[in-house]
Amino acid sequence: MQIDYIIVGHGLASVAVVEHLKKYSKSFLVFSDENPNASSKVAAGLYNPVTGRKMKQTWKATELFPYLEEFYSGLEKSTQGKFLHKKAIYRPFLSLEDQNDWMAKTNRSDHFINATYTVSHFPEYINDEFGGILLNRSGFLDVKEMLECHRSKLISDKQFRNERLDFEKLDIKEDRILYNDIQSKSIIFCDGPLSKNPFFDWLPTAPVKGEILHIKTEKPLPNEVIFNRGVFLVKSPKHDYYRVGATYEWNNLDYEPTEKARKQLTDKLDDLLNIKYEVLEQVAGIRPASKDRRPLIGNHPELKNVFIFNGLGTKGVSLAPFFANEFVESIINLKKLNDEVNINRYYPLYSS
Repeated sequence: MQIDYIIVGHGLASVAVVEHLKKYSKSFLVFSDENPNASSKVAAGLYNPVTGRKMKQTWKATELFPYLEEFYSGLEKSTQGKFLHKKAIYRPFLSLEDQNDWMAKTNRSDHFINATYTVSHFPEYINDEFGGILLNRSGFLDVKEMLECHRSKLISDKQFRNERLDFEKLDIKEDRILYNDIQSKSIIFCDGPLSKNPFFDWLPTAPVKGEILHIKTEKPLPNEVIFNRGVFLVKSPKHDYYRVGATYEWNNLDYEPTEKARKQLTDKLDDLLNIKYEVLEQVAGIRPASKDRRPLIGNHPELKNVFIFNGLGTKGVSLAPFFANEFVESIINLKKLNDEVNINRYYPLYSS
């Protein structure tokens, strides 16, 4: 079999890359074994243009957010699925000082602000006595559903192999890559945490463990909004529970839920909610991230037909579509990659 690209992994990064390769009519084959603990499958998939304690506009929001909604809407049509849920996000102020700081800002990310409230707007459900902000261009992606729909489409098109790629069987030559019965022009790694990837194990990665809770509330929360302050509350599209998260752990990188994370989440949830709830389940996953919190994208320093698209971290839903477009254009049209995401920033760390 002769193809243009071998793609390793099937998560947010891989989906975004292969869909942009399709625009150029490139042939590819995706290799991925099913990992039930993959971060893409336990993620709540929130996309939020205003983040952090100081509620600042997220990096490159004006470019990322319009593009991601167009991309995932198009993907729904091509896969005949439903996984993009556009919803307003409500972020309550924590104090009068918090409210005053926001109101005094000269640049309040107005493009993404639907409304600002200085008195409680949802007192029946949450603690928001100082009001809050209601955001536009926000919502969540049902990542698990999206991956299942996309995988089914790849299988039907004979573009997917449910197997782990064996690095030792790769025969990388200057003008082609041989792997079992496949001859490919190039290979792209979208395979999550990089500790076992011999081609890119020199990159300074910082995988982060995240845990979320599934809870049931004594009464339904408003369906039109997502509450997000300290923790987020996202209704599961197919189940009668809410996802609550998330935690960040850089040391204990296993897939086991912890009591420490549970307490962190429930403490914050108790501060936010004014109604009773029950914890149904706790799940954990490992997010592929970089030490400078920017994606890891680009060409291997020596092997010109070996590429990486990885390290998307906690904002993968919003980062993947926009940068997959830039990445594919850098390969096919030789467009310059953004310096902040290009792995050439780490080339000095590489030794052959």
